[in-house]
Amino acid sequence: MTLVRVLRVKTKFFGILFGTLSPLLLSLVAPAAMASVVMLNTRVIYPAGAQSQTIQLTNNDAIPYVVQMWSDINNPSSTPDKADGPFVVVPALFRIEPKTGQSVRLVFTGKDLPQDRESVFYLNSVQIPPKNIAGADQNQMLVVLRNRVKIFYRPKGITGGPEKVAEQIRFSLKQQGGQWILTANNDSGYYASFIKAAVMVGNKEVPFKVDMVPPKSQANWKLDKGASSPAGARKVTFTLVNDYGGHSRAEATLN
Repeated sequence: MTLVRVLRVKTKFFGILFGTLSPLLLSLVAPAAMASVVMLNTRVIYPAGAQSQTIQLTNNDAIPYVVQMWSDINNPSSTPDKADGPFVVVPALFRIEPKTGQSVRLVFTGKDLPQDRESVFYLNSVQIPPKNIAGADQNQMLVVLRNRVKIFYRPKGITGGPEKVAEQIRFSLKQQGGQWILTANNDSGYYASFIKAAVMVGNKEVPFKVDMVPPKSQANWKLDKGASSPAGARKVTFTLVNDYGGHSRAEATLN
């Protein structure tokens, strides 16, 4: 979620306004709880061959908002006029009334992508209250909130199902340059979205800093700050995000 404040606004053209916000402003972070218009999807799974996927939004506030949406490849500072993702949103610009919902369609544009593994992109939504730019001749403070979720393009040719991802991740632990490194090898064709991972030393969890591991790739993770030594660990416990945004816990033997 990003909070953007732009001073001295003198336009009512939302598409132009959002498209010209600077990357610096769009990189400012704000708490997710500040959003009034929220996407009900925490992630979007887009199966190959689908005509579209429906995205649901809801406005929990007592005032209307204008919302603009676009996709990008992997650019947290992207703007609508520089959208480079292979998806379009229909409608891409709309007004959402107080305490109501809005459905939009996400449509794949047909980019040539790998067929044996998932590809990831990002869906952006920006909300702005119209009353903040009502006075064209006055200096205004414009408050823009931005939400960003992952889009997983899922080809038909991936071996195995997404519910089996945990079984296809191998872990190894080693000491390198005075640091303990936990390596996660994702042999599946799906992205493995980690929430946490910890090796077990006796009955104690020793946590590592984790992130998303692409399909058929590996990641090397360092110990959490202040964590104790993982020497002697034989097992790793980990938590993944599933297709529905829920958490799935699993464990594996260290190689």
